[in-house]
Order: sequence, then structure tokens, then C-alpha cells
Amino acid sequence: MEEMNIPEVENEVENEEAEKKTNWKKELLDWVFSIVIAVVIAMVLRNFVLTLVKVSGASMEPTLYDGDRLYVNKLFYEPERGDVIIFEPAQDPNRPYVKRVIAVGGDTVYIDFANSEIYVNGELIEEDYTQGPTSNPEGYFSRLILEGEYDEEHPLVIPEGYVFALGDHRDNSRDSRDLGPIPEEEIMGEAVFRFWPLNDMGTL
Repeated sequence: MEEMNIPEVENEVENEEAEKKTNWKKELLDWVFSIVIAVVIAMVLRNFVLTLVKVSGASMEPTLYDGDRLYVNKLFYEPERGDVIIFEPAQDPNRPYVKRVIAVGGDTVYIDFANSEIYVNGELIEEDYTQGPTSNPEGYFSRLILEGEYDEEHPLVIPEGYVFALGDHRDNSRDSRDLGPIPEEEIMGEAVFRFWPLNDMGTL
């Protein structure tokens, strides 16, 4: 009578179960690795490439409105006149501001508050994007005027590494008129695209 080789069958079953456990562990590790990579990529994009922000308030009307959502570019950004920027002022930390760059380092700025006119490097700039008068709040310019350090013959000189930024809604904005020039290291990036609301989607 032939003997049945039972142990070999049992070994085959054990090998299949061990292989299934190994495959399950490998699949789990693959998933964990993929999630970790995705999180790292998201953090790199957020911290160094782009981020998303929500506009709060009316200081940039009529360009931007409360509730608008924006893509902000961070990658190799160098501020230029006319850019809409997001920054976190040292005077008001953990509260990002959205404003428009009017002047950059090396420029001179003179604001004729009586006529709401702004001169950059002696040239009157055209501002078809503003709303309300460019008034003088009690802040940075008021101190300069009181100290005799600012008038038409002595305009504000923007230091290198700083920008001068204003809200488009001039009578409803806390900006460089109150804060003074903004250090570039406080700038998070340039607002380049509005993705919400959908009917206003587009570049800025």
C-alpha cells in the first residue's frame, strides 16, 4: 500500500498562508509609504510653492471681495509694482493681509491726501482699481508729518528689501499708510488666481 505524503500538503497550505500574510503586510507598507509621500509633497507645495487663502473683509474691493478664495504663488517670488500680495505684518501676527504693491525698494512715494493722488518716483500713478479716497489714518504718515519728515519735497523713500502696499478700498484698509513699509520677509507670496466664486474665477 502506498503511503500518502500528508506533510507536503500541509506545508503547501502553510506556505500559501505565509505568502498571503507577507503580501498583506507589503500592501499596507506601500499604502503607508504613499500617504507619507503625499503628505510631504503637500507640505512642500504649501510652504514653498503655493498656498490657498480666503479673503476676509472689504479692504481690497472692488478687486477682491469678502469670501473670495485665492491661489498664492510663493516660488521664487520677487515683488513688483501692481502685484496683489499676502503678508503677515509683525504688528498684527497670525492675521494675513491682502494688499497691492504700490512701490518697491528704492522708490519714493508721495501721497497728496487732499486730492487722493499718489506719486511714485515723482510720477503720478493711474489707479483705476481703487474705491474711496486715499485718506491719512492716524498712523505711520501722521507721525512722519508731525516730526517734519514728510512733505512733497521730502517724499517717503522705500528701503531696499521693503515694499509699500495699499488696499484698493482706500477708506477701508489698514495698510502702509498706518504700518509703514512692509519687509519682504513678511510676504507670503503673490495672489495670482481666484478660484472661488466660480463666476469670478480667473487671474488677478
